[in-house]
Amino acid sequence: MGPFALIQRPSEGGGAGHVDSTGKSHPESMSQKVVSMLFEFEDLAVAILPPLAGVDELTVGRQADCDLVIDDASVSKRHAVLKWNAEQRRCSVLDVGSTNGTFLNASTAVDRETSLRDGDILSFGDTQFWYLLTETLYAKLSRHGSGRLGSRSG
Repeated sequence: MGPFALIQRPSEGGGAGHVDSTGKSHPESMSQKVVSMLFEFEDLAVAILPPLAGVDELTVGRQADCDLVIDDASVSKRHAVLKWNAEQRRCSVLDVGSTNGTFLNASTAVDRETSLRDGDILSFGDTQFWYLLTETLYAKLSRHGSGRLGSRSG
């Protein structure tokens, strides 16, 4: 596992399938989804990310060639970029002109490169991810017993 993990609620209904255009997001329900995610730890899934070293970037979007593929119509084909700096042990997010925006902790729209803190919630369109450093994830798993957390590849 890399230096951080993105945790999410498993998709309901198996995703949107192949979508050519980006649909409208539903920001009015974002806060409720974020709060409920924090209380459903054992029912969440870890998005498996490629290994990171040095200064590295991960693309986020609906397109199959993105590093983290999110199969949801509210997510743009190329939605955002996550940048990892190993020397500083810091990750940042940058929205790359998505239709429905990238949000931090259900309230702050990401309009420039923004540093993430352990425990932040990232929203790409209608899809939320809990950003956790790997050591925080392991600590949470050890507190919750064997950890039933699932995984899915991005």
